[in-house]
Amino acid sequence: MIETFTGETKQNLKNRVESIESLLVEKDNLNIEIREAYENAANAGFDIKAMKEVIKLRKRDLQKVVNEEDMRELYKDLLIEL
Repeated sequence: MIETFTGETKQNLKNRVESIESLLVEKDNLNIEIREAYENAANAGFDIKAMKEVIKLRKRDLQKVVNEEDMRELYKDLLIEL
């Protein structure tokens, strides 16, 4: 069922859609800037894959990261012994 909207409601909807569109443009621009930052880092000799991993890790709880690293090291040590 389609409701009829008042002029005020239509304007409100239009404003919200335009706001979202504006945010999406900003998001696209930020993605371009991020890509360029990675390219600059790569040109400076940094390993981009490692940088992305570090950035992911920095978002997480440090203790959980340490525990997971410890467990990985334990498993690697066990596999080396086999």
